[in-house]
Amino acid sequence: MPKVMDYMISPYPIRVIDPKVDSSMLRLGGIRIGQAGHLPGRTLFRRDVVFEHWALVYIVSGSGTFAENGGEVQPVRGGSLFFFRPGCSYSFGPPPGGSWDEYYINFDGKRVDEWLESGLIAAGMIFQGNALAELAASFEEVLGLMDGGAPADADRAALRLEAILLECSFVTRDNARFWQHEAMPQIRRDLNSCVYEQPDLPQIAAKHHISMSTLRRLVRSSSGYPLHEYIHRLKMAEAKHLLLNTSLQVKEISGMLQYSDPFYFSRLFKKYMGISPQHCRSNVH
Repeated sequence: MPKVMDYMISPYPIRVIDPKVDSSMLRLGGIRIGQAGHLPGRTLFRRDVVFEHWALVYIVSGSGTFAENGGEVQPVRGGSLFFFRPGCSYSFGPPPGGSWDEYYINFDGKRVDEWLESGLIAAGMIFQGNALAELAASFEEVLGLMDGGAPADADRAALRLEAILLECSFVTRDNARFWQHEAMPQIRRDLNSCVYEQPDLPQIAAKHHISMSTLRRLVRSSSGYPLHEYIHRLKMAEAKHLLLNTSLQVKEISGMLQYSDPFYFSRLFKKYMGISPQHCRSNVH
C-alpha cells in the first residue's frame, strides 16, 4: 500500500487512497467509497472545513476535540467515532503539541438515505467504539480493498463499510437511548417554546448537536408521533387552551399559532382534537 510523508499532517507516514473507480463499473451502484485513509500521529487541527461527502472517522488513540457548525466543542479520545456530513462546517483535531491516530472513509450514494433512516448513521455526536473488537482491522481491510483500484474490490469495500456501520450502529443506538433519557426533556421544552412561531428545527437539532434525522427519531421514539405531527399537536393543544380561556376569534388564534389559512387550521384542530374549534368553545357553555 502506498505510504506518503506529509509533515503538515503527521510526522509519520500516512496513507491516503483515492482510486476514483468509474461508477459505471460498480455493481453496487447505491454506495460508493471515495477517499479512505490512515493518519497515524495526526497533529493537524482543521477549522471551519466543509466536506462534500459523508465520512466515518475512527480515532484509535490520542485525544482532541470536535465541533459541528460552530456548536459545542466535544472531547475526542481513543475509541471515538464520529461522522462528517456534507455541507456542514467542522473544526476538529488534536490540541497543540498533541496527536491522534485516525482512520477515515468517505462515502456517498443513494443508500445513504436508507442508512440514515435505519440508524446506521447518526451525525453531530461523538460515540465511543471501545467495545467494538478489531475495528481498526476492519478499516485496514477497506483500505486494502480500495488500494488496488479494482471495481470488484471497490464493491467489496462498500459491503465491508456497511458491515462496519452496522456494528457501529449498536454503539450509536445506545447513545441515542442516552439522548432520549437525558436530552428529550430539554428538546420538548424547546419545541413547546415554539408554539407561537415557525420552529427552526435545524437550529434546535444543532443546539443539541444532533442531526435532523436523529431529532426525528428521538421525537417519534419519545412521543409516538412524527416530528411535524408532534408540533401540530402542541399547537392544537395551545389552541384549545386559548379557545377555552379567551374570547379570541378562531382566525386570530390561527394567526397567532402561525397558520395563515384559518380553514387549514380548523381542519388540523378537528383532526387532532376530534372536534371543530367552534364546537370546542360552544360545548363549554
